[in-house]
Amino acid sequence: MMFKPQKLHPISYVSGFFTNLKQNILPLVIAIGLIATRGLDNIGDLIIPLCIILFSLIGSVFRGIKIFYTRYWIENNQLIVTWGVFSKNRKELNIERIQSVDTSQNFVHQLLGGVSLSVITPSDGVELDTITKKQSEQISKYLKEKKLELKQNDEELNSASTIVQEEREETSKPEKKEKELYFQLSTKSLMQMSFTSGGIFIVFAALSSLMGLITQFLDIGKIISPLFEQVVNFATVMIILSFIFILLSYIIGSLIVFIRYYKYNLTFDGELLTIKYGLFTVKKRSIPIKRIQALKEEESLFRRIFGFTSISAIITSDGSFEKNEEDNIGDVVILPFIKKKQAYDLLEEMIPQFEFSEVDKVLPKQGIRRRVFIPTIFILAVTIPIQIYLWSYVWIVGLALFIILMVYALVETLKSGYKVLDDSIVILNASPLRYTTTWVNRDKILTFMLNENPIIKRQDIAHFDIHIAYGHGMMSKGLKFINKQDALKIYSWYSNDGGVDHAS
Repeated sequence: MMFKPQKLHPISYVSGFFTNLKQNILPLVIAIGLIATRGLDNIGDLIIPLCIILFSLIGSVFRGIKIFYTRYWIENNQLIVTWGVFSKNRKELNIERIQSVDTSQNFVHQLLGGVSLSVITPSDGVELDTITKKQSEQISKYLKEKKLELKQNDEELNSASTIVQEEREETSKPEKKEKELYFQLSTKSLMQMSFTSGGIFIVFAALSSLMGLITQFLDIGKIISPLFEQVVNFATVMIILSFIFILLSYIIGSLIVFIRYYKYNLTFDGELLTIKYGLFTVKKRSIPIKRIQALKEEESLFRRIFGFTSISAIITSDGSFEKNEEDNIGDVVILPFIKKKQAYDLLEEMIPQFEFSEVDKVLPKQGIRRRVFIPTIFILAVTIPIQIYLWSYVWIVGLALFIILMVYALVETLKSGYKVLDDSIVILNASPLRYTTTWVNRDKILTFMLNENPIIKRQDIAHFDIHIAYGHGMMSKGLKFINKQDALKIYSWYSNDGGVDHAS
């Protein structure tokens, strides 16, 4: 069946329509708002909103045509996908280079029995949206078995020296074993995670933007004016409305996190970390541990107080997918909400190439002054003219900004740090609201950069950054206002075992 060109499942058209609707939701809301406010009497006023709706429909039609002409099959150890009408496109993935096969089921898929399948290689990938769940399981099973067969054949054909070297590297990896459940997020933990997620800030920003959009079409003053007639104290009304707005943001933000990570579980078979989660959109991702470039721990203020943390894996490119969802970047959450000690125990068992040690907080205290100096000059330059010519109480705002700036400088200097181990480095970047710890092995570091300007150079202070592969590009991690000798010590450790010998 898989060796002849196959069509996508018919529900691909429904899924494609909803995907296009989601991508154009803002223009469509604006178009509907314009029609609602201008009415249907004047045709000239309807040209713009009708054009917006027309372009959205055209997008759905083109997506449907692409789905109709998409074919996929397996031939000569290649997974082949073709699409296009006037311009024929063809993509071939070598089965031997496939790293993982991931699935995703949105609400429509779950209702109609379909699944979106993503096949990932180190630098590319293809997505089949949508096929049946049975087809997905058959393809996944075949690709896994065929890849293992090709790997065994290569080992038999390769030269003896190459085989010996590969076997040495393989002995350092965990042995292949049956898939085992390592972590499952309970309902109680999921609720705790939702309430401490900080999703309120995202929803708050979204609702604020939505309110701004609504005010373009509705006279909010007329709607809330009865409140002012009933309540004499204007401040009381504003406090009540603000409280309702914040409470609504908090509830919606918590609900989004709950739905997203519903029934989260992590399994491990010695080579692949497999995570599955979601309520309306059920996602399944597989992460080969050899693709992991670094580990990142994030602790928000509230979670740190109660001893909970979140662990993510920094991985290389997942290929380029049309949906461009957050799943396709290089940061994958593997332990979303867990006690810190339990997280380290699990990671040491699953990913033994990392060492989990506390950092040395050795940043010089003069970094506090240097973090504050230039921003304070800017605050004074803005505040003083306003204080003299416009508003006599602006000094309160300036003082508040200075206090916030000082708190950030204190935490960043006194709580941040690093630790160099035999083959890895640990970097902690602290702020009042979040602590971020990154573990990176030396052989994963692409470049090392040492930066200093004439002012800090005289005080033997420098900044350093290391760069590692992240998704389609790179990410950097480092520390500012560190002792220059410490930065040079880190560079010496990095350059001793190769990497890209680059410092500037």
